[in-house]
Amino acid sequence: MDLPRYGPEVTPLPSPSTIDYLAYYTDMFHDPMLHQTFMTLFPTIPNCYQTDVVWYRSMVETRNRIEYAMMDRLLPQVNSLTVAMPIQVPRIRIGYMANLRRLEVIGTDLCWLTEDDLQAAEVLPMNRMTRGSMGYRMTRLDRMLMFIWDHQRIFGTLRELQIENKPVVLDNQPSGRLIELVEAMGERLEVLEVRHWPDAILFLDRIQTQHLQRLLLHLSKEPGPIFASGANMATFLGQCPDLKEFSMYMDERDLLAAWRPQYQKTLQQQSPASDYDWHEGPILTMSPIKRISIAGLAPNVIAVINEAVDLFAASLETISARSWFSGKPATVPLAWPSRTLDRLTELDLEGEVAWTFDYGSLMNCHRLCRMRLGFTGPKPKRQPAIHYLTRLTTLQDLELVGNWQTLAIQGWPKVVAEMYHLERLELIGCEGISSDQLFVVVRDIIDQSHSWRLREQGNGRSSRRHGTEQDSQSSQSTSTTITTTMAVQDLFYRTCRLRWVIANRRLEDGLYRHWSDLKQVHGGPNGTPYIRASLDRIRFSWVTTARPSR
Repeated sequence: MDLPRYGPEVTPLPSPSTIDYLAYYTDMFHDPMLHQTFMTLFPTIPNCYQTDVVWYRSMVETRNRIEYAMMDRLLPQVNSLTVAMPIQVPRIRIGYMANLRRLEVIGTDLCWLTEDDLQAAEVLPMNRMTRGSMGYRMTRLDRMLMFIWDHQRIFGTLRELQIENKPVVLDNQPSGRLIELVEAMGERLEVLEVRHWPDAILFLDRIQTQHLQRLLLHLSKEPGPIFASGANMATFLGQCPDLKEFSMYMDERDLLAAWRPQYQKTLQQQSPASDYDWHEGPILTMSPIKRISIAGLAPNVIAVINEAVDLFAASLETISARSWFSGKPATVPLAWPSRTLDRLTELDLEGEVAWTFDYGSLMNCHRLCRMRLGFTGPKPKRQPAIHYLTRLTTLQDLELVGNWQTLAIQGWPKVVAEMYHLERLELIGCEGISSDQLFVVVRDIIDQSHSWRLREQGNGRSSRRHGTEQDSQSSQSTSTTITTTMAVQDLFYRTCRLRWVIANRRLEDGLYRHWSDLKQVHGGPNGTPYIRASLDRIRFSWVTTARPSR
């Protein structure tokens, strides 16, 4: 578009690129008048980014032109749409969105539903034609419902729904009506993400579960679960035969009853013969769980995770457990010494489960590459066997959360320094850490990695020399292969594997001061090339505030 010039501070747009970037555009954030986009492109334009001023008419017209042009061009290829509730949803041209699969609804706290709206929603059927004929006033939530209804009726491609992407005060949410968005998706619903809508747990009986594969509920204690008479969370999960991932707060140990073999045998005995396929067994089968994230009291969480490992050891890819102290230390640790988790790639532990975890079980996780440890709550009497972390050659990403003084006493800095295979270290949530301590940890990682590389390199050359003496009559092609392998290994041993360190911004000045001094020491003729190259390769990212505990 030929944008009007608003002043000399606006840099003209470059000539059209030879790469069609918009051809790869699949996720759209439906932003009113492209507000965020213009703030990024033209940050120096005055008096047009504040909500309490009169907008320039020409700027509004230009934004509308660009937005409509993008929609005409991109809507057929969009498969993910994020919509803010205050906007006029009918502006989206639904006829062009035949490939839309995922819908994210945000800004529900700005719906401003009145008491009359809530009372009308209780007595009127969930039918937009009936509401219109009775003079029911359309709200922004109704417009969103109409969009979902129409899209499912015309195309039927919507499968994933997310409501809110940040915590919202319950008093500002039309919680009693948000469940209508879920019901409008129909039985085609496969993914439901409502982690920032705690009241969703009160409406589980209105969620379609025939094809539900991912269920992400809140992880906080409030509000308490309220179910129909005789129902509980285990019963609800038993109605989701295709479920592969779930996230929720739980207050029971019997969460996975539907996946137990004895439970399936009981169903077979109670079901009539017509419910069976005599060639393939029962028609109702439960899919194995791949990703599990739960929070609750430590004994309950430990019991559920241990059972999940027993049931789904062959399929589990992610385990996330957050526990609160129940008043007395847990007697049963989180452990799976006799189970092998070949698919587990991510492990996230916080609270008492992180302190009492049997770290020897990590030796059975042959593909674990990311680990998050939140050491919060009371300290155990016995120190965890954290030295097992140094034997995990697949671990690339480590995040630590908790009191740094306590972690230092437990010996964590020394253990982290010996993790030669680590590529990313995140210490945002480590309270009390100083820039001196951060510098010492990163420096020790480089030094320890250098020593380990030299040992490995020496052992590798010795074995290659011994093999060459035994095979002196080998062909020229074999010699070429050995030479190439040595060159690749020499390149691998040239720098430390650590690439990224993330910490709090308050440590930035102090760390860079030490970092500059260290570079000067190794920048001279007496410096070590390995350490000098590693210092140039490592990058730091700084976060203004610590990430809140999950």
